[in-house]
Amino acid sequence: MDVTIYPSHAKCLRRAGLARAQLFAHVIEGKRYTTAQVAEILGISRSAAYDRIKRRHHPLTWAGLQKARTP
Repeated sequence: MDVTIYPSHAKCLRRAGLARAQLFAHVIEGKRYTTAQVAEILGISRSAAYDRIKRRHHPLTWAGLQKARTP
């Protein structure tokens, strides 16, 4: 489907992508972040960010996520 022909579909596709990203959002200090956003903030790869998020104790904090290893 060509978005230039159907501009209304571009908005629907963007909304669908954002909704899907929110399914995988993580709550860090009361705010929701996607794995990609966490990786960008910490300056690490997405897979490393995902591993850190899954191995940390909840509730998540930025100080806890900055550490490379769990205590």
